[in-house]
Amino acid sequence: MRHFYVKSTKGKTCGDFNLNDTAGGAGRLDIIARSVNSAFWLSHSLRTDVNFHTILFGEPNPPIYIEIVGEKVRKVQPDERNITIFLKKAIERFNEARFTQTTPGIYSGRRTFNEMLEKHKDCDFYLLSEDGDDISEVEISDNAFFILGDKEDLTPREIEVVEGYGAKKISIGKTPYLTSHCIGFLNVYLDMVSEKKSVY
Repeated sequence: MRHFYVKSTKGKTCGDFNLNDTAGGAGRLDIIARSVNSAFWLSHSLRTDVNFHTILFGEPNPPIYIEIVGEKVRKVQPDERNITIFLKKAIERFNEARFTQTTPGIYSGRRTFNEMLEKHKDCDFYLLSEDGDDISEVEISDNAFFILGDKEDLTPREIEVVEGYGAKKISIGKTPYLTSHCIGFLNVYLDMVSEKKSVY
């Protein structure tokens, strides 16, 4: 199983935003939508071995945690607007009291960054960082949990917390890429590594 977490620093935590203005009025939920696309979609199918996580820290009701389970997702299309519609439903159907499936395979609830890490503590955590170890020199586990920022980095405190869970800093190069491109690269790279292992 592969997990991807993208922090949404300003992702709006109520659903009263315009779907035509996700970069501004929704607090850059466009970054999350593109990251979801990169995490799951192949040319003619959806990855079922991937889970995607985000925590929205924008106003007015942070934090809202959203999890997308590839094996259970239904009816979501790969375009940015359609993905945002499902994110919007996850926000609007948020339930303070319990973790809720808002549409098939998509869940929302009140969960902090620390709580998310604790729930997945059996995974192997990898923090994407330009000053990390080159990914080609790191053996990535089959139960990898990748952690990325959006247009802003994680806070020093968040980095300290995830390092407390044994996270390794890894790099895909010194060039600063878009978050969604990093996720796409990771999927392609791990697919290639897996294919080579199957040959030998």
